[in-house]
Amino acid sequence: MIQKYFKKLIKVKNLSDFIKLVIEILNNKEIRFLLVGAYNALISYIFGLFYFKYIEINFFKIIYFNIIITLHSFISHKFLSFKKSQFCFKEFLRAILVYVVMYLFSAGLILSLLKFGFSQLLAYHINLIISLFFFYFLHTKFTFK
Repeated sequence: MIQKYFKKLIKVKNLSDFIKLVIEILNNKEIRFLLVGAYNALISYIFGLFYFKYIEINFFKIIYFNIIITLHSFISHKFLSFKKSQFCFKEFLRAILVYVVMYLFSAGLILSLLKFGFSQLLAYHINLIISLFFFYFLHTKFTFK
C-alpha cells in the first residue's frame, strides 16, 4: 500500500496533483488509523510528561489520567479514523473494554518476550507492532462496527 502511494508521489508534477494524492491517502482508513494513533501517542506522551512532572501522583490521579487519555483517544479515533459522526455510549463502553483488553494483552506479551530473553526495548517494539494490528482489528470489528 505504501509503495503504491510512494510511486504516485514520485509522479506528482504540480500542487493540485499533490493535494489530490493527499486526499486519496487520507481517505484510506488504515492510514488515518495510523496517523491518529501516532497523534494520540504523542499527545499522551506530552500530557503524561506534564502530568507526572507537576502533579503529585497517587492511585486515583493515575486512574484519572488514564480516563482522560482513553477518552481523548476514543474521540479522535471515532471522528477522525473511522469518521463516525454521532456519539454512542455503547461504542464508548466497547472502547473502554478494548483498552482494558489491549493493556492486559500488551503487558502479557511484553512479560512473555522478556522471559524469552528479549531486551526491554525490543520487547516494547515487538509489542507495539503486534498490538497496532490487534488494536485496529478490535476497533474495526468491535468498537466502531
